Amino acid sequence: MMSKKDILAMSFAVVSLLLLVTASALATGEPAVMISDCNVEPEVLMPGDKGTITVTIKNMDTQSSETKTTTTTTLSTTSSTTTASTISAEIDSIRLISRTRDIEWRSEGSKRTEYYNVGALGPGKSMTIALPIKAAAYAHDGTYFPEVYIEVDNGKNVRFPVPVKVDSSSVEILEKDIPSEISLSESKEIAIVVANNRPNSVRGVDVRVKSESEGLEFTPERIFIGNLEAYEKKEVNFTLQTLGKFDQNREFSFEVAYKNGDNVHHNELKSSVLVKSIADVRLILVNAPEFVLKGEIVKIDFDVANGMVKDIKAVSVVPAIEGLRILPSEYFIGDMEVGDVFSASFDIYTRDLSLGDTTIPFTLLFKDVDTDKQYEMQGYEVHVEVREPQKSELPSPVLFVALLVILLLVAVVVGVRVKRKRGRREKK
Repeated sequence: MMSKKDILAMSFAVVSLLLLVTASALATGEPAVMISDCNVEPEVLMPGDKGTITVTIKNMDTQSSETKTTTTTTLSTTSSTTTASTISAEIDSIRLISRTRDIEWRSEGSKRTEYYNVGALGPGKSMTIALPIKAAAYAHDGTYFPEVYIEVDNGKNVRFPVPVKVDSSSVEILEKDIPSEISLSESKEIAIVVANNRPNSVRGVDVRVKSESEGLEFTPERIFIGNLEAYEKKEVNFTLQTLGKFDQNREFSFEVAYKNGDNVHHNELKSSVLVKSIADVRLILVNAPEFVLKGEIVKIDFDVANGMVKDIKAVSVVPAIEGLRILPSEYFIGDMEVGDVFSASFDIYTRDLSLGDTTIPFTLLFKDVDTDKQYEMQGYEVHVEVREPQKSELPSPVLFVALLVILLLVAVVVGVRVKRKRGRREKK
């Protein structure tokens, strides 16, 4: 790559050459064509980028003309007519010449690499031509000097080197504040920085967040920044909320899309957060029997504790099992302030339970007071052993009464007989 000193020297040489060509053309009466303005878009290309060199071509000659004399002879007189007309520059072709393949004419599917039969350019007139270019994907950072070559039929040809810069720097996403841990159902702010490391401005900067695992919710999902000037940085913020099970590492990523000229580029930042039960709403088992006899009604007692750093609302405990009679079907608590502890009790009817070990899960529901979003957490699983009722060795009450009646009857009969025997003895 050339140094700044070499670039200045070449630019001075080009300007001197153009002035010399213009002076020579004016001296010989030929049209003097030169490039009066030049622009490259985008200002700095990235490897693989498409761009445009826009040049303004001007016929600098405003005085030169050609003279034509016409002589007419009649029988008696001879007359001459002289006319003068200005000279237009006849431009045959315009093409791009490059010593390397790092910067080339972009053919866009055709094999054309120049403009043919451009046309005539009158004295003092100018035209603007756009030359499509492309930087090779392997182009190194630096400044290249492809030449715009203008072929003039009736004048001097023009060679104009155009400085085209290539820089592989990109727009990056930098982590500023991303929590490493977050509690289930908690919300936290995430801050990232979008930095344009390029020496030119970019446009259409757009940031999106993508979750590669379930249970993460970001607000908003997209932030449009717009333009970023050279080396400009901008901070953007997202709100992260979690759902689902805890003690899991959840992955997510941020993607920035931007345009360098009309070329779309992307960059990505990957990150993760560990969802833990740091401070949450807890369902605490207070009382449950170790075993029950089939058919009994069993009471299970809980404490519900708000261990979060903010109030919650619409708190309730719900049995998460079907086919079993449990009263109440939902224990509603309502609002809970930070640090509140409330009780919740259920009656379990074991008549429909099978013998053996049974698991009865309970779910905890609550809403965020700020977002009104509802959260569902697996609160607790109660394990109970259901046993067969034991058979009593004592007679049943009906049988006992029957035996008692029989004994009474026997006693009455015996008493009657004894009384009769005593009566007979007294008669004798």
